[in-house]
Amino acid sequence: MCLNDVVIDRASLNDVTEIVKLAQANDAEHGGMLLGRLEPEAVRMTISQMPSVVARKDNQVVGFLLSWSKTTANLPIIKVMLQAYPGTKDAYLYGPICVDETMRGQGIAGVMFAKLKDFLPEREGILFIKANNKASLQAHQKMGMCKMAEFIYEGTKFLIFAYNG
Repeated sequence: MCLNDVVIDRASLNDVTEIVKLAQANDAEHGGMLLGRLEPEAVRMTISQMPSVVARKDNQVVGFLLSWSKTTANLPIIKVMLQAYPGTKDAYLYGPICVDETMRGQGIAGVMFAKLKDFLPEREGILFIKANNKASLQAHQKMGMCKMAEFIYEGTKFLIFAYNG
């Protein structure tokens, strides 16, 4: 799929370095809203096990959307989220989603989301968003996701959203 010279496609192992670099540029340490650090080995593992999506412009990754199996997610925050809302038996974890700051507002996130749903039809996707991340909350509601629950992790309130593929 193409959008203003942006190609939306399935992520490959060749994209791992650029995905991690884009994630780091948008983490809390650098003024962004992404939580934690994406480790290259974890990204490699999930891309090899589950479909994930990248947006490329001029062969550079300008956006990504990862998906994860619930069974491989061993981060403490994910465990707390799944206690609050476990989802369906074959549900998967959605995110993070990230678009380069210079490319935002063009609908790239929505197109990546549609592509991921094509890869995982009829399956529920579950994600969490910081309660104060208004831009992300609006974007995900616009994509048709519904709030299912909320939880507190390390003093921060998170909302759990879900959708069916």
